[in-house]
Amino acid sequence: MTVVVTGASGAFGRLAAERLLAKLEPSQLILVTRNPGGLAEFAKRGAQVRFGDFDQPESLRAAFAGADKLLLISTLDVGERRRRQHRSAVEGAQAAGVGHVIYTSSVGIHPRSPAFVIEDHLFTEELLRASGLKFTFMRDAQYAEVITTMIAPAAVATGEWVSSAADGCMAFVSKKDCVESAVAVLTTPGHEGAVYEITGPELLTFGDCARIAAEVTGKPIRFVNVSHEVMQGRFDAAGVPRRHIEGTVHQAAGAWGSEEMMSYERGIREGYFAVASQHVKLLSGRAARSLREVYQATRDALPA
Repeated sequence: MTVVVTGASGAFGRLAAERLLAKLEPSQLILVTRNPGGLAEFAKRGAQVRFGDFDQPESLRAAFAGADKLLLISTLDVGERRRRQHRSAVEGAQAAGVGHVIYTSSVGIHPRSPAFVIEDHLFTEELLRASGLKFTFMRDAQYAEVITTMIAPAAVATGEWVSSAADGCMAFVSKKDCVESAVAVLTTPGHEGAVYEITGPELLTFGDCARIAAEVTGKPIRFVNVSHEVMQGRFDAAGVPRRHIEGTVHQAAGAWGSEEMMSYERGIREGYFAVASQHVKLLSGRAARSLREVYQATRDALPA
């Protein structure tokens, strides 16, 4: 069996490659990236490293050639560019004769979800369903590490966790659990057509996130729920662009503009992301890490 990992230079891809090398012979692993030189250490260990760029569709048939299973890691752009990229990846998999595509999707898939990001994942899932390829959807919740390393530090520093999500909740999941679940699907039989909800062990509000951060750090943090308009004003004052500009990454907001982030908070507030499952344990054999565990593991990201 040969496994291809797309976006292998990224954080998820590198973690997946490391886990796969513990389960497969190096020659069974193909790592596809826009920057092959960045994966030289994996090439030295015997993995095949190939150039492939979703913005250069003609590169993908050769990049995916010989794959039995392909891990399609969702790209970072939000909107039309990501949909173009994912279409190119699916068509490249078809042309290369890939047997089975495992796609990192999102919890909260619903045609009425207000979260912009869901449109992209829904599009890609429907594309794969219609492709004739075997598929498995890994619907990942928001990474707990986003909470503990990107949102919590400011709350710890100011003593306030500000959000417009009210009492909406999500079962935040460790990226490591997402990777381990995907690797399990890549290396064991019987997952064709399955849809897995990859979540943490419990549904939590942002108020819960603030409370746990306060308990871990010993510093008081007050959860402050604000209106959509107030939250939008805070992003504007911070200089965050309202919409993601195709092909760019905003330093303050990752690949999202403030309207994308606000739509995600609205989706949480309206209950679209209130999904919790035991699929991490089902696939990996171990219980999903709790948000508290991830806080402890990333403690260095929080202000002293």
